[in-house]
Formats: sequence, C-alpha cells, structure tokens
Amino acid sequence: MVRSFITTWVISFCVAAHAEVQAPAAKVVSTSSGVYTSGQASRGEQTYMSICVSCHPKGSYTAPAFRDKWNGALLSDLYGFISTSMPKMEPGSLEPEEYAQVLAYLLKINGAPTGKGELPADAKALRRIRISFPKNGK
Repeated sequence: MVRSFITTWVISFCVAAHAEVQAPAAKVVSTSSGVYTSGQASRGEQTYMSICVSCHPKGSYTAPAFRDKWNGALLSDLYGFISTSMPKMEPGSLEPEEYAQVLAYLLKINGAPTGKGELPADAKALRRIRISFPKNGK
C-alpha cells in the first residue's frame, strides 16, 4: 500500500512537472496595444510633477537617449530600474502603484496609446509587456 502511494505520488509529480514545462509561455504584448489608462497616466503625471521633475525636467523622458535605451525592452526592466533607484534621495519609497502610474505617464508622453486596463504594479506581470515607442514620438 505504501509502495502504491509512493508510485502514484511520483507519477503525479512527474506529470505535473512535465505539464509545467510544456505550458505555453505567456504572450508578450506591446505598449502599442494600449496597456494603461488615461486616468493612470494623469495620476502618474501628478507624481512626476511633484516628485520627479526636480531632478528630471519635463522632456527628459521623451529625448532620443531615453527612447533609444528603452525601446524594445520589457516594461519590467524599466519598472525595476525606476522602482529601485528613484527618487534619488529615497529609492524605492513610492508605492508600487505610484511607480506604475509614473510608467503610464512616461508611455503617454512618448506617444503610446491608452487602453482599457491599468498597467499592473507587478514586475512579474510587466515582463509580458514590451516597450514599443511610435517612431514619431506621438
């Protein structure tokens, strides 16, 4: 009986492990598909203007250097950078939702369209979103 239980458990474990390996990877979407809301970007703009603009003047994040560095990257990479290094004097001091709101604002000012759902405040979920800035910036 114990042997039967162990055999069943081992088979179940192997089947589950195989199913997890075979599970399709989560689909990666582009910021050009609308991954944030207008309201979220507005809240991000308020945070940016009250906290970020003292070090990063308006226009800093629409410059070619910013766009070239982040275009094609996963949104989780930008979220991770901002959430661990900003604000300069208190890195990581904002709420995860505030960082997501600032990201939404950065997408907006770089011409990414709005969508129906808010950008998640979760680095794992943001791994499924690739930054794709429009060529003309608007």
